[in-house]
Amino acid sequence: MIVLNKGEYTGDIIYSAQVEGSTITNTLYSENKNNPEWHYHENLHICFVFEGGKAETKHQTIYSKKEGSLFFYHSEERHKWISPLPVSKSANIEIERSFLLEYGLTEEDIKKAILTNVNAKALILKMQKELLYEDQYDYLHLQTLLLELVSYQKQKINTYQPMWAKQLNQLLHDSWNETISLQEIALQVGAHPVTISKNFRKYFHCNLGEYRRKLKIKKSIDLIKNTSLSLSEIAFYCGFTDQSHFIRNFKQLTGFLPKDYRRF
Repeated sequence: MIVLNKGEYTGDIIYSAQVEGSTITNTLYSENKNNPEWHYHENLHICFVFEGGKAETKHQTIYSKKEGSLFFYHSEERHKWISPLPVSKSANIEIERSFLLEYGLTEEDIKKAILTNVNAKALILKMQKELLYEDQYDYLHLQTLLLELVSYQKQKINTYQPMWAKQLNQLLHDSWNETISLQEIALQVGAHPVTISKNFRKYFHCNLGEYRRKLKIKKSIDLIKNTSLSLSEIAFYCGFTDQSHFIRNFKQLTGFLPKDYRRF
């Protein structure tokens, strides 16, 4: 069993930053550097595979994750990677126990935050964009992005969600690229349009329009890297009015222009 200490990965680290003792990296896995043996990390580990894809083996069961997937591992949770392609790229975030204690978080809080925050991939990409500045990166910016990412579930858990809000969340995910009016939404979830408009931010931490844009950008992140669709085709598929509207929103949420992210 291989034990990976702080800042160690089975691939080559291209960019790296330290934030309150925790580590944010951009990692390249290739035939030259990719150890497929069983291992675990000293600290909890978040991995966003944004190019190339990998197969994960855990608990003796092999299953595939499509490209663009987010993975979470508890500290000392054993796993191994088998890359089906010669090269893959990922963003890694390793969070130390001291960080958890400082902010009153548990590993389970962070796992739920990663799995439930519609903006998780975009926030991680913003961190990756900052890493490109290498020694000139903005520490405060990275720190606030990291806290926004990992504290999401803690914010949610303190807010009771009525049934209509839970149904609304499912509806928005199911119809993420469809044109749907507030009246149609209200009818389907059994709540008055005013109730939805007045209380949406309370339960989703942004307004309805912003949440729908985040869902569209989340989908586009995977399409840009892992399909041959043009940016205009992706913009149309994701329900943006035109390519320039898509580009503005993608840059705002991820820090990247879509064409630059495709090359990243």
